[in-house]
Amino acid sequence: MLSVKGQPVSNGPPGQHGLAELVLEQRAGRTRLTRLRTRPPLLVQQALYPDDGAPDMAHVFLANPTGGLLENDRQDISVTVGPGARAHVTTQSATKIHTMAHGQADQRVALSVGRDGYLEYLPDPLIPFRNAKLVQSTTITVEPGAALVYGDVITPGRVAGGEAFGYRRISSRLAVFRQQQHAVYREAFDLDPANRDPMSMAVLGSPDPSATNGSGWHTFASIFVLCDAGLARAVLDLVREWCVPGVGAHAGASLLPDGNGLGVKVIGADRASVQMAATRVWSVARRQLIGAPQPDLRKY
Repeated sequence: MLSVKGQPVSNGPPGQHGLAELVLEQRAGRTRLTRLRTRPPLLVQQALYPDDGAPDMAHVFLANPTGGLLENDRQDISVTVGPGARAHVTTQSATKIHTMAHGQADQRVALSVGRDGYLEYLPDPLIPFRNAKLVQSTTITVEPGAALVYGDVITPGRVAGGEAFGYRRISSRLAVFRQQQHAVYREAFDLDPANRDPMSMAVLGSPDPSATNGSGWHTFASIFVLCDAGLARAVLDLVREWCVPGVGAHAGASLLPDGNGLGVKVIGADRASVQMAATRVWSVARRQLIGAPQPDLRKY
């Protein structure tokens, strides 16, 4: 907020504060959405059960009818999965971070999974427009015996329109907790194309001349599988079986400190290649964690 001769002047539009608070619990052999509180522009309808391999699992879609995040928007998303419950939470479509004159958009996500619960939080990719700025923070708490698969895909922007890395800044903070104690893993990164080339070796790496579109590694994804140590090692071994250099994307996986899960990083020439690799990680982890195949979900 600025002031001119004592009068407050807003730095850009006021923005909207979207809210989605979800509590999912096991009831009568099925996971139910037992508490829901939303504030536009975030919307959530009823839980769906489209997964034949896990018919008790609730699927919830987060929708934003405004088409994305605008200047000075703020989103608070909270998902709590109770003991023994199983849920899949995703977005209706990719999240567009629109052009901003001065301000930024903020997104805060808090995920919590109770003992023996299971959560998949897999939103569609972020697409930052020219001059967009996003600050996001994610806090994850996973109790013993529980498991969570978390994914985050960030694109360079509207590449076809010549806006690759045209945004001002993407800032991300992630913290993982077990049993409400100290964080067992933290991650932070800032992408600031005006001050440091995202294609440099210290960030996404130099352009790959073998990329089919000649653009190099533009899109990247982070996938975290959080679970008990024994399962983490088993999932890691399976993921590493296919984590080899391939056309369009490269991936690497490693255990988190003290075996609290594993992290997978993917970089690729385009969104489709990276999403395909991230989906493969989800599929491998899912079979090991709950013994069910990846469902065939269609959003569009």
